[in-house]
Amino acid sequence: MKGVILCAGEGERLRPLTLTTPKPLLPIGNKPLIDHTIDWLASYGIHDLYINLHHLGDKIEEHLGDGSSHDAHIAYSHEKELQGTAGALRAFSDLLNEPFVVVYGDILTRFDLAKLEAFHNAHSGIGTLVVQRTDRPHDCDIVEVDANNRIIDLHHAPGDFSHGNLGNAALYLLEPEILEFLPQHGPADFVVDLFPRALNVGKALYAYESNEELLDIGTQARYEEAQRRYA
Repeated sequence: MKGVILCAGEGERLRPLTLTTPKPLLPIGNKPLIDHTIDWLASYGIHDLYINLHHLGDKIEEHLGDGSSHDAHIAYSHEKELQGTAGALRAFSDLLNEPFVVVYGDILTRFDLAKLEAFHNAHSGIGTLVVQRTDRPHDCDIVEVDANNRIIDLHHAPGDFSHGNLGNAALYLLEPEILEFLPQHGPADFVVDLFPRALNVGKALYAYESNEELLDIGTQARYEEAQRRYA
């Protein structure tokens, strides 16, 4: 597997911290968040990494370099204009030639990727989305599934419980085939653009339900919580 880490966000909810430091470089314990992410991916044998950059992106590239000091090989794309979560894949489309994990750069986790990979391989879809039960449908995308965990539809936030309570946890394991459904121009979102295009032509996407922690540090309160846990 390969790995994509989405790092282009401006971190508006974490200002003033992110005025001078990009969100992935904010310290968690004794090292930047992105170092935790790279170490986690490496523990599952994922060393080929692709990182999109925008806000203070030069600082992230300066910190990580080519990745050799982190047991990784890193390629970057610098987005002059934000391309959206799925649009970020466009720059790496020729390189994503095997299954790849997509993780957001503001997520702190030790998620069991081996179990996710086993589920993905057993279902033979072109993508698997990690989902978690939520009591805040207004705050997340809702994933609607059938009895076999095949995704029927996706409902962009804010939502309600009319389509269930499986929230998109924003961790994906995708096959290269998914790139065929990526819009060629302009910003593109996974839930609004890429995944629906695949579903509309009958391609199979599956939901992997888990209660493993995926800690989003994207707000002051959540960042402070992560600091307390990893101090």
